[in-house]
Amino acid sequence: MSEEKLPEGWVECTMGDIADVVGGGTPKASDPANFATRGHPWITPADLSRFRDVYIQRGSRDLSDQGLRTSSAKMVPAGTVLMSSRAPIGYLAIAANPVSTNQGFRSFICRPGVLPGFVYYWLMFSGTIIEDMGSGSTFNEISGSRCKEIPFRFSPPAEQKRIVARVEGLLARVNASRERLARVPAILRRFRQAVLAAACDGRLTEEWRLTAGN
Repeated sequence: MSEEKLPEGWVECTMGDIADVVGGGTPKASDPANFATRGHPWITPADLSRFRDVYIQRGSRDLSDQGLRTSSAKMVPAGTVLMSSRAPIGYLAIAANPVSTNQGFRSFICRPGVLPGFVYYWLMFSGTIIEDMGSGSTFNEISGSRCKEIPFRFSPPAEQKRIVARVEGLLARVNASRERLARVPAILRRFRQAVLAAACDGRLTEEWRLTAGN
């Protein structure tokens, strides 16, 4: 981290100082009894690939009691910050309820005084740093021990809440603007078609003809 002076009450530390880091697991996929239609919520990186919200309740599949028992997957409490640790590093969500994950995650169970939302946005901000901390010959992965070393800036809880509220408000405006911009191409296409239609049926030059006739 930089040597800039931190605000009063802020402390330079690491993720291992403010959260317990937990991994996940996958039961034997060839045994359908390890999965359930409605069992223990189980999240994989694929579930977050198109996920745009902050809080997640469950993924595309649940684990059965057997699947949870026979794998290294662990149930983590609501408020746990989930981060994909490989393929790719950096997908993020917050558990809306107790969930488990596969081995492609490092989950952060926040300690008292640490707001999950603050951790979530901090990890989002630190994406490049986290990727650089990864290693691997086949694909980049960050280990649990390295996750504990991710730099973190702890601020007083009341300030964490204010920061999260401010970020959420600004991002809501950004998302609203993005949605409006996403509609622009369709509006332009309709306008182009309307202009061409008017040109082809004479409406575009109707005023000129009336003036010329006079």
